[in-house]
Amino acid sequence: MSILALFMLFNMAASAQKNAPALPVSLPVDSITHLVTYESVVQVQGTSRDVLYKKALEWFNTFYKNPTEVIRENDVEKGKIVGKPRFKIYNPADKNGIKGDAGAVQYTITVAVKEGKFKYELTEFNWKQPSYYAIERWMDTKPQSYSPVYNHYLLQTDEYAKEVIRSLKAAMTSDKLVKDKDNW
Repeated sequence: MSILALFMLFNMAASAQKNAPALPVSLPVDSITHLVTYESVVQVQGTSRDVLYKKALEWFNTFYKNPTEVIRENDVEKGKIVGKPRFKIYNPADKNGIKGDAGAVQYTITVAVKEGKFKYELTEFNWKQPSYYAIERWMDTKPQSYSPVYNHYLLQTDEYAKEVIRSLKAAMTSDKLVKDKDNW
């Protein structure tokens, strides 16, 4: 084989490796629970606990299509809202560009507020199956049941979680006043 042919083969292999995401995708895993967990405390100086709570509730009611189904705990006294939403995931596009439905992932989101700050936590991600299927299993490449498509599902989960967090932070830190139905 000529040097030029070897060089071209090497470049094609290197290019393919650059375009393919590493297996498996690494998501944030809590060191205690060993569950995929996105969490942070966000400072919102000068914002009262009550205003932060109203903003969080308003965000739940606008971000999720069916907030009454999502919200499982709405505790004004504790300053805490807990929801169990879900989102769709898709298989990679086929040769015709069609993405097949791969089901839904459910997770738990908790937003807690205190004076001048709020904490969010997204955890307990699971693939909706006849029995509980934690997405952490998608990251374990050792079992025979592992499938490379799981990496695609992990990427979608990560992108979705980051979008939820971006939207929540924007709503909670905006200067927009919360609608107060009692103050007319």
